[in-house]
Amino acid sequence: MKSLKGWLAAAVLGGVPLFAGLWFNQTHLGWLNESIPDPDAFASGWQQTVDAQPQIRHPAVIHWLPRSCLCRLLTLPHALQISAEAAANGFSVYQFNADERALGTPVSAELDARLGVSPTILITNSQGQIRYVGAYSNGIRCSRGSSLVATFIVDPARLPRHRVVGLNVETCRCLGQ
Repeated sequence: MKSLKGWLAAAVLGGVPLFAGLWFNQTHLGWLNESIPDPDAFASGWQQTVDAQPQIRHPAVIHWLPRSCLCRLLTLPHALQISAEAAANGFSVYQFNADERALGTPVSAELDARLGVSPTILITNSQGQIRYVGAYSNGIRCSRGSSLVATFIVDPARLPRHRVVGLNVETCRCLGQ
């Protein structure tokens, strides 16, 4: 009887994380460009959102970490790291619709539902034009090692002339949130 209880306990302890991982992979992990079929419309929507915020000083780094999404927890450490580096390099740092200490100045913004499918970072030049919009990194572990934005926050004067839309990545998505 004791061996059966032990076996059942081991099965439960091993099975719960396995099923949780499978659930997470099915509901949150995937290619971001599958969720956003029109990258130009996505980028233009974010540009309109930025343009509607006269209080934002440019160049800027702007974070969108959806409150009700599990992906927020995976992205937050990397986002905090980016905020510190960007501020040290001359960017103003903001966060849309959140108040996460050390992430940046909170800004209330009306967001189109199609924009909020995943944690998103926006980087603007001194004229307020978005030069990068998209995922923070490639992969489920949002980290400096897989960062897509590290080169953009080195120096505001070295931002690309044309907008980069970072959607061709497998990352955490907030589907059905």
